[in-house]
Amino acid sequence: MKRSLDTRVVLRALVVFLVAAVAVTWVLSAQSAATPDPVTVASAVSADAAAGDAVTGQAGTAEPSVSSEVAPTPEQTAVSDSQSRVLQNVFNGVVFGLMLALASVGLSLIYGTTGLSNFAHGEQVSLGAMLAYFFATDQPVGIPLTPLKFVIGWPLWMAAIAAIILAGASGWVQDRFLWGKLRKRGVGIVQQMIVSIGLSLALLNFLQWWIGPNRIRLSKSIEVRHQVGPIQVGNITLMSIAIAAIVLIAVAIFLQRTRLGRATRAVSDNRALAAASGIKVDFIIRLVWVMAVSLAALGGILMALYDNGTKFDIGAKLLLLMFAAVTLGGLGQAYGALAGSLVIGVVVETSTLWLGPDLKYATALAILILVLLVRPQGILGRAERVG
Repeated sequence: MKRSLDTRVVLRALVVFLVAAVAVTWVLSAQSAATPDPVTVASAVSADAAAGDAVTGQAGTAEPSVSSEVAPTPEQTAVSDSQSRVLQNVFNGVVFGLMLALASVGLSLIYGTTGLSNFAHGEQVSLGAMLAYFFATDQPVGIPLTPLKFVIGWPLWMAAIAAIILAGASGWVQDRFLWGKLRKRGVGIVQQMIVSIGLSLALLNFLQWWIGPNRIRLSKSIEVRHQVGPIQVGNITLMSIAIAAIVLIAVAIFLQRTRLGRATRAVSDNRALAAASGIKVDFIIRLVWVMAVSLAALGGILMALYDNGTKFDIGAKLLLLMFAAVTLGGLGQAYGALAGSLVIGVVVETSTLWLGPDLKYATALAILILVLLVRPQGILGRAERVG
């Protein structure tokens, strides 16, 4: 089977769009930073020269000059701080983009294999974080619709594994008893999308009723932060980066190197042709649902650790960014979702340098509109002939 994607295209797209995002941010932040005043610099130079003449002009008492480091001016300090903030925000954007990619890749795989834009995918992100809290917290928790209250208190790593497994099982249940039956009955994509909106609202209210509306924390330990050049990074952040990168690489290897991965790409390209060639389409779609919900749950857990807390509606707030990343990268393209997530993450985090935090998500949607005006199929999408 011919490979559907050239890895050089992926690397080229990532480099071009990340460099473009960083360049735009750098220019805008540099304009807002204070520039050195020429008059102040000239005055400082004149004062130094006058002081030197006074020393050398003393009769018979010429003493060797002692070199000393000149303290940086306030203007130089402001420029240095501005550059450090840019680098820190770019780094934060890459971290945020990796975590967003975990959920976006699953959303893209669902769209590629079924054609469904799943509006309930954001709640799968929240579900992962809520399940991890359920297993790890030292506060009394209960099972819905039962009067039982108990404390599980598992270590965080064990709670995260259990949450991902349960979330993946919920993906299997969804496709087995809901989406699979809708497909067999011939329900259209638009009607399925409306069902996903209803499922999203139901899950959102269920999570609020179960866990509560307050902000929760998965880990109460104080994060140790390290200074790496101009960038500050904590141990939890480093762990999250490593986990997200390993999982995304594993997904790429699965799609490119394994038999099931090639079957998944075949179903995404042409479901009828894949079925005619002997591929069990329903099994592949169910596998995609399990993998997509598991990835979303992992993204929700890592996002809760990165933000030092989460709420029941965190997935709903991230849903538009997921759709933006999937559309920006190319509908149905798993690698495109990764590229789009990194671009969205960098743009969102660095936009706070010159815009208010309330507008940072709007900048991501603005980038989406601009890119689609130039390349309607997205970064890695394939152009389709119309007419």
